[in-house]
Amino acid sequence: MIDEIVRAAEKVLSEQGHAALSLRKVADECGLKIGNLSYYFPAKHHLIAAMLESIIAGYSSSADEIEARTATDPEEALTTYLLRWMRENEVVRTNRIYIEIWSMANNDEQVREAMDRFYSNGRARIARMMVGLNPRLTEEEAAAMALHAVATMEGLMLFSNHDPKAAAQMPRLAAYTVASTIAMVKAQGAARP
Repeated sequence: MIDEIVRAAEKVLSEQGHAALSLRKVADECGLKIGNLSYYFPAKHHLIAAMLESIIAGYSSSADEIEARTATDPEEALTTYLLRWMRENEVVRTNRIYIEIWSMANNDEQVREAMDRFYSNGRARIARMMVGLNPRLTEEEAAAMALHAVATMEGLMLFSNHDPKAAAQMPRLAAYTVASTIAMVKAQGAARP
């Protein structure tokens, strides 16, 4: 039942925005009485926390699978992970949810902390993959390059579902992003022993 409620909250958030996200709307979406929903989530912030944790867990699970599947090929691992991130950003529902969560994070410390954890974990994973591809990278270099990659991918998300001309370019932009990231990782520290 909790998963059903969390999915309903994601649907309300993606279709109606964070201003419309209420326990009543979520209860209506999953066909529950407000009292029944309140049994599982006594307040809206409990539901938001569960929704954020569910989203983060889903991404972590997918990323773990990619790392396990590509463990012997660091370039393939990084390429696959970056492409998966960018493809997910093109999904209208994902795009809308993240834009709404970013908006919520401006005024809600709990949401901001969850987003900080999500992006920190994502950047750390990308940095590890980068070091796997180029062991000469320092921790600081890998962290900076991971931040650059995430900023590029998330910045492109702003255009992927709101500008049809830009959306049509997303496969090309994904290829550019991956190629430039891989080239940057391989080139960095090349002069060092």
